[in-house]
Amino acid sequence: MTAWSLQRVLFLQKEEVIERQKEEVDAFFKANLPGAIIEFAGNSAQIREGEHYDAIITPTLPWLPEALSKLKSYDWLHFLSSGIEKIWTMPFDKTELLMSKSSGVNSAAMGEYALGVMLHFAKQLGRFQRQSMHRCWQRVWLDELTERTVTILGVGNVGCEVARRAQAFDMNVIGVSRTARTVEHFDHVVTWKDMAPYLSRTDYLVVCLPLSRQTQGVVNESIFELLKSGAVVIDISRGGVTSQDAIIDALNKKKLSGAALDVFEIQPLPRESEFWQRDDVLITPHVSGTTPFYLDRALKIFLKNAQSLEQDGKLYSPVNPELGY
Repeated sequence: MTAWSLQRVLFLQKEEVIERQKEEVDAFFKANLPGAIIEFAGNSAQIREGEHYDAIITPTLPWLPEALSKLKSYDWLHFLSSGIEKIWTMPFDKTELLMSKSSGVNSAAMGEYALGVMLHFAKQLGRFQRQSMHRCWQRVWLDELTERTVTILGVGNVGCEVARRAQAFDMNVIGVSRTARTVEHFDHVVTWKDMAPYLSRTDYLVVCLPLSRQTQGVVNESIFELLKSGAVVIDISRGGVTSQDAIIDALNKKKLSGAALDVFEIQPLPRESEFWQRDDVLITPHVSGTTPFYLDRALKIFLKNAQSLEQDGKLYSPVNPELGY
């Protein structure tokens, strides 16, 4: 397969979303892959049985397996998200299939979110929001991010964007990865077994790991015990990477002074959750990666994969079945 041999491409999307995306997708293909025919489906019933497509562009839709089962064949699945953990429980054959993901599609947005949250806590914006509701004028001395230490769990696209922005605020930037190495915008990148001394001086812990068998529940009480007292945890990973019970325990023990949580083990977050109505917790409904540029960037990543297949037969951002992401 080459970029220019893509003759038929199927674009799948939620029924309530697809109509407002069709025009942008059509325009992108006409400008970048004019030889390809792009077709759309907002549910599995709209897919004709027995068809072949060279590529399918799709979110990790719950009805994706049903849609794929109607097709005679397809060569390549490109996912519109960078997180693809949902596909491993979906009943379709992944062994002889090209699969790519939209790595980095929301890195800029999530980097901004992480820095915004650090500023939220450093400048006590939650306090002032509450004071303003009660017409209360009470001054307090505020912190800076300058020379504070941020430790970033995960040195992928998102982690690197958080680091780049944190460095611009003159922070000390530590990365934790499977391998120690030199990475731009990080002062140090260390392995998990070597991170303890850095956690003990961490002011902000940013979790941006993918969810896989290896990362399920990996951010837990053992990590929070190593943290500097009064640290803030920022979770922009996937629900299940961080133990919610461990966060609540660390907050209650004052080991953590605050938490900003964008992802949860159960979403939407149940009304009975202990996180609600805590002054030391900022809850956002899984929005850290949202951006008006999302679709454009995901399509450009699809194009990079197509061009990479044309040039050297390899995907630019492949899904790794062994790692689970």
